[in-house]
Amino acid sequence: MADILPVLLAVVLAWAGSLNLAAPDFIREEFRAWGYSDRLRILVGALEWIAAAALLIQPLRLIGCAIAATILAGVLVTLFRHRAFMRLEYPLVLLTLVLLVAQGA
Repeated sequence: MADILPVLLAVVLAWAGSLNLAAPDFIREEFRAWGYSDRLRILVGALEWIAAAALLIQPLRLIGCAIAATILAGVLVTLFRHRAFMRLEYPLVLLTLVLLVAQGA
């Protein structure tokens, strides 16, 4: 399980990064509704890809965890600010898994 979890997290982060970089209308609208720029969306997408890659490389795994945890903390703050409490579960679970991987790194 310890070897599979970083890979699964990397897949999730790469998928999320791809979504942010491809920017379908619903992603662009969500960032605008939150008051965030397209530049931030692109930065987040790129950082998600960097975190995903770092999670797959054992010596860089802790850096990947730090980047992923920072992104997820930003997601949680955004959801709290906008009172989207029903959407907190997914980022909370991901953050918990990232912290478990970091503990093992």
